[in-house]
Amino acid sequence: MSTTKSKTRKLIRSGVERNVILLNTNIVLLLALIMIIFIMPTIPTKDNFLNSILLGTILISGLFAADFSKAAFRILFSMGIVVIIFTILNMIFQEIRGLKILTFLLNTLFFIFVTIALVSHVAGARKVYSSTLLCAINSYLLIGLTLSILAMTLDLFNPGSFAQLDPMKEGFAAFIYYGFVTLSTLGYGDITPTTEAARSLSIFTALFGQLYLVMIMALIIGKYLRDDQNPD
Repeated sequence: MSTTKSKTRKLIRSGVERNVILLNTNIVLLLALIMIIFIMPTIPTKDNFLNSILLGTILISGLFAADFSKAAFRILFSMGIVVIIFTILNMIFQEIRGLKILTFLLNTLFFIFVTIALVSHVAGARKVYSSTLLCAINSYLLIGLTLSILAMTLDLFNPGSFAQLDPMKEGFAAFIYYGFVTLSTLGYGDITPTTEAARSLSIFTALFGQLYLVMIMALIIGKYLRDDQNPD
């Protein structure tokens, strides 16, 4: 038990004095996520420039939305620079299909690590602060965004993986819609997976979304109950 706690402290160094900073960075992250998930799909434009700017904002704010060890921060910071470089190259050379796939894969990998860090922050926090709740919300939105990017990457690699979905015509917004509809298990059925890989990804998305909600709620409620039983 003590070994587990010591490992957690090496990764998460949150405290009362860090709450304001973490709250601010999580607000920026939340606003960027709201923009790219809810606002951008309503804008009738095929220009991906603003999407790239928002993804960059999510990337940068994600680096400071939770507490990392110095080694973990250096790794994520270096990975973030690589992602930004490839994103810029993808904006310049949009006709290169392989570059687009690689950029989406790098974004997916980075967001996976950031999501793990945010969830670890929530799990390792001794008390439930406002920043802790925002971390939990941002983690869920990042999971949906990451799986949406992964679905788009899969369709770019294997066109026709999803019926009634044309990435060249509808763009990233359609994959965000499909990702969150699947994550929340609404399952409208207007977009359906047609390949084995797409079906497996859809099953994973639906199951992971439910498991996350159950586990994160249990963690937060447990911390509230512990605070009530052991007030400072």
